[in-house]
Amino acid sequence: MGRILLFAIIPVALLLFALVDCIVDDEVERTSVPKVLWVLIIVLLFPYIGALAWLIVAKIAKPRQKRSRRRPRPGRPVAPDDDPEFLRRLVDEQLRKERKRDTEQNDPPSA
Repeated sequence: MGRILLFAIIPVALLLFALVDCIVDDEVERTSVPKVLWVLIIVLLFPYIGALAWLIVAKIAKPRQKRSRRRPRPGRPVAPDDDPEFLRRLVDEQLRKERKRDTEQNDPPSA
């Protein structure tokens, strides 16, 4: 039973996992090798080498790209309440409404 697991089920599972991971991967060219060529490498170098090569290359290249995407651009606020211009406009609008309300309360209605 152990030999069946080692020589049949694990290589097929590794192949399927690497193949699905490669196909579903949204990065078109993560490395200098196109996705179609990666699929061929995974399938043709069955059972271990192609799948392991994809998993190693995919996991090495992935963190570099994700780290650069998550960083906010320098000098730009992350949220509207961090933006000084947005806060200034908000306060100005609030002051205008208060002045308008005060002038309406102080002016008697003309009949």
